[in-house]
Amino acid sequence: MPCSKFVKSLARIGGNFGVAFFSPLIGGNVADTVFNVEFTLNQILVVSLLAAIFTSGLAVSREAVDYGKSK
Repeated sequence: MPCSKFVKSLARIGGNFGVAFFSPLIGGNVADTVFNVEFTLNQILVVSLLAAIFTSGLAVSREAVDYGKSK
Protein backbone atom coordinates (compact mmCIF):
# COMPACT_ATOMS: atom_id res chain seq x y z
CA MET A 1 0.00 0.00 0.00
CA PRO A 2 1.73 3.20 -1.12
CA CYS A 3 1.88 6.14 1.23
CA SER A 4 0.73 9.57 0.19
CA LYS A 5 3.16 12.44 -0.15
CA PHE A 6 1.56 14.06 2.90
CA VAL A 7 2.29 11.03 5.09
CA LYS A 8 5.88 10.89 3.84
CA SER A 9 6.32 14.60 4.57
CA LEU A 10 4.95 14.13 8.10
CA ALA A 11 7.29 11.18 8.63
CA ARG A 12 10.31 13.25 7.54
CA ILE A 13 9.31 16.14 9.80
CA GLY A 14 8.70 13.79 12.73
CA GLY A 15 12.02 12.05 12.13
CA ASN A 16 13.84 15.37 12.05
CA PHE A 17 12.14 16.37 15.31
CA GLY A 18 13.17 13.10 16.97
CA VAL A 19 16.80 13.31 15.90
CA ALA A 20 17.02 16.98 16.85
CA PHE A 21 15.42 16.34 20.25
CA PHE A 22 17.36 13.27 21.30
CA SER A 23 20.80 14.36 20.03
CA PRO A 24 21.24 17.24 22.53
CA LEU A 25 19.60 15.11 25.20
CA ILE A 26 22.25 12.43 24.81
CA GLY A 27 25.01 14.99 24.18
CA GLY A 28 24.15 16.85 27.38
CA ASN A 29 24.39 13.65 29.37
CA VAL A 30 27.75 12.79 27.79
CA ALA A 31 29.06 16.32 28.42
CA ASP A 32 27.97 16.06 32.04
CA THR A 33 29.75 12.72 32.42
CA VAL A 34 32.97 13.49 30.52
CA PHE A 35 33.53 17.17 31.31
CA ASN A 36 31.71 17.32 34.64
CA VAL A 37 29.41 20.11 33.41
CA GLU A 38 26.60 20.80 35.82
CA PHE A 39 23.44 20.72 33.71
CA THR A 40 20.11 19.96 35.29
CA LEU A 41 17.68 17.70 33.49
CA ASN A 42 15.35 20.65 32.97
CA GLN A 43 18.11 22.66 31.27
CA ILE A 44 18.96 19.78 28.95
CA LEU A 45 15.28 19.28 28.09
CA VAL A 46 14.84 22.97 27.25
CA VAL A 47 17.92 22.97 25.00
CA SER A 48 16.72 19.77 23.31
CA LEU A 49 13.25 21.17 22.76
CA LEU A 50 14.58 24.41 21.29
CA ALA A 51 16.91 22.52 18.95
CA ALA A 52 14.04 20.30 17.86
CA ILE A 53 11.75 23.28 17.20
CA PHE A 54 14.37 25.03 15.06
CA THR A 55 15.22 21.88 13.12
CA SER A 56 11.55 21.06 12.59
CA GLY A 57 11.01 24.58 11.30
CA LEU A 58 13.77 24.04 8.78
CA ALA A 59 12.24 20.70 7.76
CA VAL A 60 8.80 22.26 7.32
CA SER A 61 10.34 25.02 5.22
CA ARG A 62 12.12 22.46 3.07
CA GLU A 63 8.86 20.56 2.55
CA ALA A 64 7.18 23.81 1.55
CA VAL A 65 9.91 24.47 -1.02
CA ASP A 66 9.47 20.99 -2.46
CA TYR A 67 5.70 21.45 -2.53
CA GLY A 68 6.08 24.79 -4.30
CA LYS A 69 8.34 23.25 -6.94
CA SER A 70 5.87 20.46 -7.61
CA LYS A 71 2.87 22.76 -8.11
